[in-house]
Amino acid sequence: MTKGSSAARPVETLWSPLGNRLFRSLWIANAASNLGTWMQGMGAAWLMAQLSQSAQMVALVQAAMTLPIFLLVVPAGILADRHDRPTLLLATHAVMALSALGLSLTITAGLMTPQILLVGTLVIGCGAALTMPAWQAAVSTLVEPGQIHSAAALNGMSFNFARAVGPALAGFIAQAATIATIFWINAVSFLGLILVFWRWRTGSARIRSTKSEPPCEAMAMGFSAMLSNSRFRSLLVRTFICFFGASSMWSLLPAFAALQLQMEAAEVGLLMGTIGAGAVLGGTLLPRLKAKIGINRLIAVASTQLGLALLLAAWNGTSVAIWVSMLATGVGWAFIVSSLNGSAQVMFPKSIRARAISAYLMVMYGATTSGSCLWGALSAYSDVSTTFIVAAWVLILSPLLASRWPVE
Repeated sequence: MTKGSSAARPVETLWSPLGNRLFRSLWIANAASNLGTWMQGMGAAWLMAQLSQSAQMVALVQAAMTLPIFLLVVPAGILADRHDRPTLLLATHAVMALSALGLSLTITAGLMTPQILLVGTLVIGCGAALTMPAWQAAVSTLVEPGQIHSAAALNGMSFNFARAVGPALAGFIAQAATIATIFWINAVSFLGLILVFWRWRTGSARIRSTKSEPPCEAMAMGFSAMLSNSRFRSLLVRTFICFFGASSMWSLLPAFAALQLQMEAAEVGLLMGTIGAGAVLGGTLLPRLKAKIGINRLIAVASTQLGLALLLAAWNGTSVAIWVSMLATGVGWAFIVSSLNGSAQVMFPKSIRARAISAYLMVMYGATTSGSCLWGALSAYSDVSTTFIVAAWVLILSPLLASRWPVE
């Protein structure tokens, strides 16, 4: 009898969550949306470089995307716990689609300015901030408990594929067609998710809201429990320093490549896509390294690797150096994000886990936003190469915190 029941139980694989029709529809639609998002990220940075000829303004594009996440992600986590998630996701994606459409129309009409580009990016960032907690909480309810890790891995594959392909594709489109085409593609890419959320909202899988706690009380209780945990405080400190230093690469790379290295749009796209390819490679190496050296050492190794990649990028005597540095950045980025994300998710019980993740994301994007602004200002005062060197030493020296602020 035991043998028969065991034989009847299906073997879970990486692809098992795709057997769920709703998850499969969301995964496919999200893959298309991720591709559009990364294409517009490259397109917006490139467009700002052409409009302003300023590395600082290019860095502000990154800040405009991340600032709303820093400000809104914690309230968004509480909102996701208290309201119907498919309805919330439908609304946030509709707002992002309309903003992307507005940017597309403005560029096509020849009316785009740096200020309009920043405002449009800021609105999309607000939609992304309200989406993140609801998306993670909702998707995990669609699959069996034993499939959650596989579902997360599939979403990670989709994200890294878009990160690798999107910027490169955007670069080729910007050179072969027009920059407006990139923004139109992103606007259209939201339609698949909007349709799936609409069907989910009106279907039997609708998630009911819970309103047992007032918002302010829920936030206060969550923060009190989180900040009393010394490991979580250490996690937040390490997260801030790592993302603060690494934000220099994300915010200034398009300007560095376009203005200082004099690359064409297609080359800039391939350069950014190389980071995504490195992240895919890092994802394959991560499980073995984590098991061998542990989370604390892995974070230290990744921080040092990101710092060395920045030094290599600043030393642009050969074209090989910049491409190698991008690949190393992607590998180190995968190590950092996966290690810190995973640690944040397992520190607390389910009752406050979403709020813990929201607090972690707030620190992550706060570091990215403040870093983007600071590194952009420093690049305006000196140059991008000098800025990369300063940021590199922040990352290289950060492992000294490992003994004082251990994550594990």
